Amino acid sequence: MQQFDSDINCVELYGGVGTIGLHVSDMVASLLSSDENPNNSRCFYDSVRALPPDIQSRLVYRQLNAADMVSSDPELFKKCQVLIVDPPRKGLDDEVVHYLCKEGWKTMKLVVYVSCGFQAFQRDCDMLLKSGKWRVEFAEGYLLFPGSDAIETLAFFVPLV
Repeated sequence: MQQFDSDINCVELYGGVGTIGLHVSDMVASLLSSDENPNNSRCFYDSVRALPPDIQSRLVYRQLNAADMVSSDPELFKKCQVLIVDPPRKGLDDEVVHYLCKEGWKTMKLVVYVSCGFQAFQRDCDMLLKSGKWRVEFAEGYLLFPGSDAIETLAFFVPLV
């Protein structure tokens, strides 16, 4: 695995209440988490308040869907080195995949993809690989809900540069 320094700027799309992003907040210079659900911001900031003050100041939540995040703030993504995505079963929005294939690979060092829908993950993975800009560094399935057949896929994509 590639090692990163603490100057990493991280964006989390489809972030929900920040469950994944907040777990890496002590390892990044900044984290912007986003989701379209208007109720998630309060939960995100409730969790942030439980963290040390020096970490709290690095964390921001934006109520915006992933497609709008990618298209509305190009400067943010030019500074983003790590992108965390945890899309719903339908997978990544077309705008997110398009961005990763056309621009995102230039500045990002890592895309962390957590998938609850394997068919959508497979489609998104194929598009990223076919772009010739990304490769899979790691991928593994996890049974997070014992007694169910819900498999979560965790994959790390790194640019081919």
